[in-house]
Amino acid sequence: MRGILSAFPAAPNWLACVLVAALYCASAWLGSRLLMLELGMDSVVWPQPGLALAAMLLRGRRIWPGVLLGALLAEGWQWSALIDGLGWLLPACGVALGVLAQTLLGAWLVRRHIGRGNPLDSFSHCLLFFVIVVAMTLLGTLIAIASLYLSGQLPQKQLVAEGCLRWLSSGCGVLLFGSMLLIFHRHRWPRVGREIWYEMLAYFGMVTLLTASIFVWWHPTLDTTYPLDMLVLPLVAWAAFRFTPREVVLALLLIMTLALWGTRHGGGPYLGYSAYSTLIIVQTYIGILTVVSLCVGALMSEQLRIKQELDRQQELLEQQVRIRTLALEQSHAEVLALSRVDPVTGIANRRCFEESLDGEWRRARRLGAPLGMLMIDIDYFKLYNDHYGHVSGDYCLREVAQSIRSSVRRPQDLVARYGGEEIICLLPDTTEDGVACVGEAVLEAVRDLQLPHVGSAISAIVTISVGGASVLPRETPDSRQLVEAADRQLYRAKQQGRNRMEIAGDEPDPSTG
Repeated sequence: MRGILSAFPAAPNWLACVLVAALYCASAWLGSRLLMLELGMDSVVWPQPGLALAAMLLRGRRIWPGVLLGALLAEGWQWSALIDGLGWLLPACGVALGVLAQTLLGAWLVRRHIGRGNPLDSFSHCLLFFVIVVAMTLLGTLIAIASLYLSGQLPQKQLVAEGCLRWLSSGCGVLLFGSMLLIFHRHRWPRVGREIWYEMLAYFGMVTLLTASIFVWWHPTLDTTYPLDMLVLPLVAWAAFRFTPREVVLALLLIMTLALWGTRHGGGPYLGYSAYSTLIIVQTYIGILTVVSLCVGALMSEQLRIKQELDRQQELLEQQVRIRTLALEQSHAEVLALSRVDPVTGIANRRCFEESLDGEWRRARRLGAPLGMLMIDIDYFKLYNDHYGHVSGDYCLREVAQSIRSSVRRPQDLVARYGGEEIICLLPDTTEDGVACVGEAVLEAVRDLQLPHVGSAISAIVTISVGGASVLPRETPDSRQLVEAADRQLYRAKQQGRNRMEIAGDEPDPSTG
């Protein structure tokens, strides 16, 4: 209760209060003209309590003076026409205070137990909202009935009947019109396709036709009174399944308008009852239809929201999987590249060479093309390591390897570390002359490095010995013969003084066959 009373010290927004008061009076006047069954009777549904609750939920408790002012003006206008003098002040003030009390209670309960979101967006919140509406309108009705009884405007024997009428009218008004205002504020008009608009037009046309057939054109007798009013439930369920809660409340408003208009003019299934009974039945029908429809609409909205969230989570997971997959593929490519690269020299390793040799051998045999090879060894490399150390030896090996790779310019050629200080070059589609040309370029590139080598017996700089060979794989049974031929020529180059190149013929030595 402390939370309700704390609303009064809040500074009001007077412009909003005046607007709320004006809208309250206008809705009360329209309800008294359009939403009654017979002249002189109370309206079946009171839209003004729904307007007051929606305004306080949307604009905050600061507009309570507007609610009170609107209720005083509306009730004063009604009771001043019935009571002479100033006797109308007590019932008007009592009813207005009841309206304010129920609005403050409803807004406080909604904020406390549901929060600031739309109370009709989930099934559980929707049920809780209905309970709050029942409680708040019961409080307002009790205050109004007590003020009317104390002012002498309501006999004791009519307390229960008048209380039920007021309670149903106020509750139905909050459920229908309050929900409509909250939904219209939360759900904007979306941009939908032409097919959806056609479906909406067809839907509201069917609602109009069916409701008019039941409540306007059908004039049953006592023997032909059937519960045809329940036939509109599937149509409301259609709106809940196919559209949004906005279309659901519009359908409810259309059904209520046609039902009241038809019943007022002698149509529909509620004929044959007294005015009081007809009023209670219509109020109950509208209340039940509103509760069921809004619950189904809230349930479908909740399911749609859950589906959208699941779709979003699925898309997020798929995006994360794609990112992880790309990362794994990149890591796999890096690992694969590292597994094919010699860590010291930065050129291909022996595994990569053997895989490339196997593939190039099959390709050359299929095409009938030659396949060339260079086997390279750094002269007196052990003495270089002994004199300069292994760190400098690795540096020398790396510089020589990179120099050789720069000399072999074709993309299809491969330079790899074969083992120790030996480097091998695989030269697809290369004849003996081409192998010799590449070998000379390799010799010159290493000499141009001008790496000092005091332990060399042939030169003051680092030099290499090169052995080359070229074969036709179609005429050679095994790729090992190409490697052995290049290795023999490397051995010959070392025997003949190093720092030179020896090239074999197109055919390997038969003695090694």
